Amino acid sequence: MADMRDRERFAELMRLFLSQEYRVVQRAASDVMMAVEREPKLIAPYFKRIVEMLEDDSAHASVHRNILRLLQTAPIPARYEGRLYDICIGKIDDPAAPTAVRAFAIEVAARIARGEPELLAEIRLVTERHLKDAKPAIRAKARNVLKIAAENDEDRSSTRGGNRI
Repeated sequence: MADMRDRERFAELMRLFLSQEYRVVQRAASDVMMAVEREPKLIAPYFKRIVEMLEDDSAHASVHRNILRLLQTAPIPARYEGRLYDICIGKIDDPAAPTAVRAFAIEVAARIARGEPELLAEIRLVTERHLKDAKPAIRAKARNVLKIAAENDEDRSSTRGGNRI
Protein backbone atom coordinates (compact mmCIF):
# COMPACT_ATOMS: atom_id res chain seq x y z
CA MET A 1 0.00 0.00 0.00
CA ALA A 2 1.23 3.45 -0.81
CA ASP A 3 2.29 5.57 2.12
CA MET A 4 0.94 9.07 2.80
CA ARG A 5 3.82 10.81 1.03
CA ASP A 6 3.20 8.73 -2.11
CA ARG A 7 -0.51 9.58 -1.99
CA GLU A 8 0.27 13.28 -1.64
CA ARG A 9 2.67 13.19 -4.57
CA PHE A 10 0.16 11.24 -6.62
CA ALA A 11 -2.54 13.79 -5.72
CA GLU A 12 -0.33 16.55 -7.11
CA LEU A 13 0.35 14.51 -10.23
CA MET A 14 -3.40 13.93 -10.69
CA ARG A 15 -4.07 17.65 -10.22
CA LEU A 16 -1.81 18.21 -13.22
CA PHE A 17 -3.26 15.30 -15.19
CA LEU A 18 -6.83 16.49 -14.62
CA SER A 19 -6.11 20.10 -15.51
CA GLN A 20 -7.58 21.60 -18.67
CA GLU A 21 -4.10 22.51 -19.93
CA TYR A 22 -3.60 19.80 -22.56
CA ARG A 23 0.20 20.11 -22.69
CA VAL A 24 0.38 19.62 -18.92
CA VAL A 25 -1.96 16.63 -19.21
CA GLN A 26 0.27 15.11 -21.88
CA ARG A 27 3.38 15.55 -19.76
CA ALA A 28 1.76 14.05 -16.67
CA ALA A 29 0.12 11.13 -18.48
CA SER A 30 3.04 8.69 -18.61
CA ASP A 31 3.88 9.29 -14.94
CA VAL A 32 0.26 8.68 -13.96
CA MET A 33 0.24 5.43 -15.94
CA MET A 34 3.46 4.22 -14.33
CA ALA A 35 2.19 5.07 -10.85
CA VAL A 36 -1.12 3.30 -11.44
CA GLU A 37 0.69 0.24 -12.80
CA ARG A 38 2.67 0.04 -9.56
CA GLU A 39 -0.20 0.94 -7.22
CA PRO A 40 -3.58 0.52 -8.99
CA LYS A 41 -5.64 1.65 -6.00
CA LEU A 42 -4.20 5.17 -6.21
CA ILE A 43 -6.53 6.02 -9.11
CA ALA A 44 -9.82 5.17 -7.34
CA PRO A 45 -10.51 8.59 -5.74
CA TYR A 46 -10.14 10.31 -9.12
CA PHE A 47 -12.56 8.28 -11.18
CA LYS A 48 -15.48 10.67 -10.97
CA ARG A 49 -13.34 13.50 -12.33
CA ILE A 50 -11.81 11.25 -15.00
CA VAL A 51 -15.25 10.32 -16.30
CA GLU A 52 -16.38 13.95 -16.23
CA MET A 53 -13.38 14.95 -18.33
CA LEU A 54 -14.16 12.25 -20.88
CA GLU A 55 -17.69 13.61 -21.15
CA ASP A 56 -16.42 17.17 -21.63
CA ASP A 57 -16.50 17.82 -25.36
CA SER A 58 -14.59 21.07 -24.88
CA ALA A 59 -11.56 19.20 -23.47
CA HIS A 60 -8.64 18.83 -25.87
CA ALA A 61 -8.53 15.50 -27.74
CA SER A 62 -5.19 14.71 -26.10
CA VAL A 63 -6.90 14.77 -22.70
CA HIS A 64 -9.41 12.17 -23.88
CA ARG A 65 -6.67 10.13 -25.53
CA ASN A 66 -4.53 10.03 -22.40
CA ILE A 67 -7.46 9.16 -20.14
CA LEU A 68 -8.54 6.33 -22.44
CA ARG A 69 -4.94 5.10 -22.67
CA LEU A 70 -4.85 4.96 -18.87
CA LEU A 71 -8.19 3.13 -18.72
CA GLN A 72 -6.89 0.34 -20.97
CA THR A 73 -5.10 -1.09 -17.93
CA ALA A 74 -6.29 0.78 -14.82
CA PRO A 75 -8.88 -0.89 -12.61
CA ILE A 76 -12.35 0.45 -13.42
CA PRO A 77 -14.80 0.61 -10.50
CA ALA A 78 -18.00 -1.29 -11.31
CA ARG A 79 -20.19 1.75 -10.70
CA TYR A 80 -18.49 3.59 -13.60
CA GLU A 81 -18.47 0.74 -16.12
CA GLY A 82 -21.83 1.53 -17.75
CA ARG A 83 -21.11 5.22 -18.09
CA LEU A 84 -17.60 4.60 -19.44
CA TYR A 85 -18.89 1.98 -21.85
CA ASP A 86 -21.43 4.45 -23.26
CA ILE A 87 -18.77 7.16 -23.57
CA CYS A 88 -16.47 4.73 -25.40
CA ILE A 89 -19.20 3.61 -27.82
CA GLY A 90 -19.89 7.26 -28.61
CA LYS A 91 -16.22 7.91 -29.32
CA ILE A 92 -15.86 4.77 -31.44
CA ASP A 93 -18.89 5.78 -33.47
CA ASP A 94 -17.69 9.36 -34.00
CA PRO A 95 -15.80 9.51 -37.30
CA ALA A 96 -14.56 13.01 -36.39
CA ALA A 97 -12.82 11.73 -33.23
CA PRO A 98 -9.04 11.35 -33.54
CA THR A 99 -7.81 7.88 -34.46
CA ALA A 100 -6.02 7.26 -31.15
CA VAL A 101 -9.11 8.27 -29.14
CA ARG A 102 -11.27 5.85 -31.13
CA ALA A 103 -8.69 3.04 -30.91
CA PHE A 104 -8.27 3.37 -27.14
CA ALA A 105 -12.06 3.62 -26.74
CA ILE A 106 -12.42 0.26 -28.53
CA GLU A 107 -9.98 -1.33 -26.08
CA VAL A 108 -11.64 0.16 -22.98
CA ALA A 109 -15.14 -0.80 -24.16
CA ALA A 110 -13.92 -4.34 -24.85
CA ARG A 111 -12.44 -4.59 -21.34
CA ILE A 112 -15.77 -3.58 -19.85
CA ALA A 113 -17.73 -5.89 -22.19
CA ARG A 114 -15.71 -9.07 -21.58
CA GLY A 115 -18.11 -11.86 -20.76
CA GLU A 116 -21.14 -9.76 -21.76
CA PRO A 117 -22.34 -11.08 -25.15
CA GLU A 118 -24.78 -8.22 -25.77
CA LEU A 119 -22.13 -5.57 -25.18
CA LEU A 120 -19.59 -7.40 -27.32
CA ALA A 121 -22.18 -7.64 -30.10
CA GLU A 122 -22.76 -3.89 -29.86
CA ILE A 123 -19.03 -3.15 -30.07
CA ARG A 124 -18.81 -5.48 -33.06
CA LEU A 125 -21.63 -3.63 -34.85
CA VAL A 126 -20.18 -0.19 -34.15
CA THR A 127 -16.61 -1.09 -35.11
CA GLU A 128 -17.59 -3.04 -38.24
CA ARG A 129 -19.57 -0.04 -39.43
CA HIS A 130 -16.33 1.99 -39.57
CA LEU A 131 -13.76 -0.63 -40.63
CA LYS A 132 -13.85 0.06 -44.36
CA ASP A 133 -12.43 3.56 -44.01
CA ALA A 134 -10.59 3.05 -40.71
CA LYS A 135 -6.96 3.85 -40.02
CA PRO A 136 -4.63 0.91 -39.17
CA ALA A 137 -4.77 1.58 -35.41
CA ILE A 138 -8.55 1.28 -35.39
CA ARG A 139 -8.44 -1.82 -37.57
CA ALA A 140 -5.95 -3.48 -35.21
CA LYS A 141 -8.04 -2.75 -32.11
CA ALA A 142 -11.21 -3.79 -33.94
CA ARG A 143 -9.63 -7.12 -34.96
CA ASN A 144 -8.86 -7.82 -31.31
CA VAL A 145 -12.43 -7.02 -30.26
CA LEU A 146 -13.92 -9.05 -33.11
CA LYS A 147 -11.73 -11.98 -32.08
CA ILE A 148 -12.93 -11.70 -28.46
CA ALA A 149 -16.54 -11.49 -29.64
CA ALA A 150 -16.10 -14.55 -31.88
CA GLU A 151 -14.54 -16.53 -29.03
CA ASN A 152 -17.40 -15.48 -26.78
CA ASP A 153 -19.90 -16.64 -29.44
CA GLU A 154 -18.11 -20.00 -29.69
CA ASP A 155 -18.15 -20.40 -25.90
CA ARG A 156 -21.87 -19.66 -25.78
CA SER A 157 -22.74 -22.03 -28.62
CA SER A 158 -20.65 -24.87 -27.16
CA THR A 159 -22.30 -24.34 -23.76
CA ARG A 160 -25.76 -24.40 -25.33
CA GLY A 161 -24.81 -27.42 -27.43
CA GLY A 162 -23.62 -29.28 -24.35
CA ASN A 163 -26.89 -28.69 -22.54
CA ARG A 164 -29.09 -30.11 -25.29
CA ILE A 165 -29.74 -33.87 -24.81
